[in-house]
Amino acid sequence: MKAGIYARISQDADGTSLGVHRQVDDCTLEARRRGWDIVDRFVDNDVSATRSKHRPQYARMIDAVTGGEIDALIVWDVDRLTRTPRELEDIIDLADRYKLQLANVGGDIDLSTPQGRMTARIKGTVARHETDQQSRRLKRKFEEKALKGEPHGFTPYGFLRVRDESGATRDVRNPEQAPVVAEAATRFIDGESLRGICADFNARGIHGPRAEKWNTTVLRQILQRATNAGLRTHRGVVVGPANVEPIYDEDTHHQLKAMFDDPTRKNSYVGNTPVHLLTSIAICGLCGSTMRRLRGIVNGTGKQQPPAYGCKSCFKIRRKQSLVDAVVTEHVLARLEQPDALAAIAAGDPGRVKAAEDQARALEARLATASDQFADGIIDGTQLARISAKLRPQIDEARQVVTRALPHSSLAAFTGPGAAQRWAAAPLEQQRAVIQALMTVTILPAGIGKGRDESLIRVEWKTGN
Repeated sequence: MKAGIYARISQDADGTSLGVHRQVDDCTLEARRRGWDIVDRFVDNDVSATRSKHRPQYARMIDAVTGGEIDALIVWDVDRLTRTPRELEDIIDLADRYKLQLANVGGDIDLSTPQGRMTARIKGTVARHETDQQSRRLKRKFEEKALKGEPHGFTPYGFLRVRDESGATRDVRNPEQAPVVAEAATRFIDGESLRGICADFNARGIHGPRAEKWNTTVLRQILQRATNAGLRTHRGVVVGPANVEPIYDEDTHHQLKAMFDDPTRKNSYVGNTPVHLLTSIAICGLCGSTMRRLRGIVNGTGKQQPPAYGCKSCFKIRRKQSLVDAVVTEHVLARLEQPDALAAIAAGDPGRVKAAEDQARALEARLATASDQFADGIIDGTQLARISAKLRPQIDEARQVVTRALPHSSLAAFTGPGAAQRWAAAPLEQQRAVIQALMTVTILPAGIGKGRDESLIRVEWKTGN
């Protein structure tokens, strides 16, 4: 009898493969007892039999059966072969078609007889039940860890995982990576694009989380993590504080979240880095569309026309780029250098911030109380889910109010004496962010000979500025 051995273990935490090696040894002894010749061994180590994940050695074993390479199969137990009744029926069909004999260590499952098939099916059903129970226990365990704020899974970029004397784990700031995350958050809030930040990190030789180079997808995922602000999430929902040393505060997290969720920024925060001051910012005074930058051209008379801003839609307004940039910059600096600039521009709305923060904290305290009641068995999971579903939107709304009323950090950096020098040294993206926060720029139509009339470049200050 040409026999094959199939061995499998779902998890090999230490990577030693000892579990599958023991299965192979026991199956080898069983083959000798039966007088079967082992012609092949099929070993799937650290692979589950209950998920849709491909098992390469299982597939090779099936090919060996259908190809006539083996006449018998030895497993340690049926649940090593499969934990799904549906897949077991496939094995039974193979036994019928190819006269396959199946043996397990310490027993004999003859799939050619009704009794043997019944035994196999019972074992398969029991194995599936145990799998379902294990899944239920694991889900409950992960939920309990989340409510306690304990970390789960791999250590996120920016942190180091440590274990205290009691055995509890927590994440602390990684001295090399955490400052990178904090810098990226500050620069993004100040108006830089993800693409520009990634390009700078790559130019500075800062190693990415997994690959050497940074990209916008990875950086966006990192900046959206609630863990950075000391919050624990479970199934995509914040359930309370995390047992972690935060990289930045909750206000920063909520400000980042608001920016990523803002539909007006969806196509810009990872797009091409802007190269002109007022592209898509300046507004056409005729149709209300935004302006784009036009290259310099030579007209029909042979006269050179300099680069300009022109309307994207009606094409009826064209104004010299250097003139418009100079006028707008002059207005910005004049405002930023005024003594009251910091108070008027960067102070935000302290009263509104405090009221919204108090409301958010009160709601979060109620949610934390419900979590404690769930942990103590006072309420069940369904009740906790209902409470969370009701409170969480209210908390998010309060946090959005805080974000909208927070000071503009990108503006505060430019206010006061020396604003002109700081403006000149700032990246273009930050300059554009300041202009968008402060004013609305409208380019009005100009008649013949009025192309240099600065009054036709209208600057309107936004409310409070």
